Amino acid sequence: MVRTKKENLDTILFALPTTNNGFGFYNFTVGEGEDTVHSVALCRGDINQDTCQTCLSDSIYKLRQLCPTQKEAMGYYDYCLLKYSDTKILGSTQIRFYVYLADPKNAIDIDRFNGALGPLMKKLRGDAAAGGPLKKFAIGSTSGTDFSTIYGLVQCTPDLSEQQCSDCLEDIINRIPLYLYGKAGGTLLLPMCNFRYGTSRFFNQTLQAISPSPTQSLERSSPIPQPSPPPGMASSFSCFIKNKEVDKRLTKK
Repeated sequence: MVRTKKENLDTILFALPTTNNGFGFYNFTVGEGEDTVHSVALCRGDINQDTCQTCLSDSIYKLRQLCPTQKEAMGYYDYCLLKYSDTKILGSTQIRFYVYLADPKNAIDIDRFNGALGPLMKKLRGDAAAGGPLKKFAIGSTSGTDFSTIYGLVQCTPDLSEQQCSDCLEDIINRIPLYLYGKAGGTLLLPMCNFRYGTSRFFNQTLQAISPSPTQSLERSSPIPQPSPPPGMASSFSCFIKNKEVDKRLTKK
């Protein structure tokens, strides 16, 4: 039986949560020719199974609600990202736009702050890129100005090569002066890599592997229930028709 693209999208979003690689990375493709749909999801490397699943479920619901007919869509939360498209996603480094969130507070001494932040992010970039084919994630901290500590987190989707991950992180880290200049904290997001830094510890020190979900039958699909939004999380959702972005929403909950 030949499935339509909408049917393939329904199948993708139902099956995707069952494809965890053990470290919070999900990918699934279904269909043939023009009706093929690709999907990828990534949970932050320091969160547990329940938080990951809740974030992914909410992202799936929101994307179907905001992007019911679009060929491509992506959604970001603090704890996960989700993307589906009619073009190949794995290994792609194509950039449509950058999503960033800036801390409203400014650093007291911007030059000294940046002087401490730069080496930290460079080290984390190297650590994450060398992380292997299952997980490319790194966290760390360094002494900042006025006895403060700067915390950093970087992550790539593990399908990227070491060089691709390093290049992606280098690109977004180099954009700190453009989007986050002088800010005491901030986040910059792409579908394939992201970073966050701040002066309060926002990550879990103990990193846990996220166990694969129990296998589910893909023959019987049921409506995706609306979950409660994760508390205190920033989100961005975008929908595309061909090469035109038609819906972009950025919210802070």
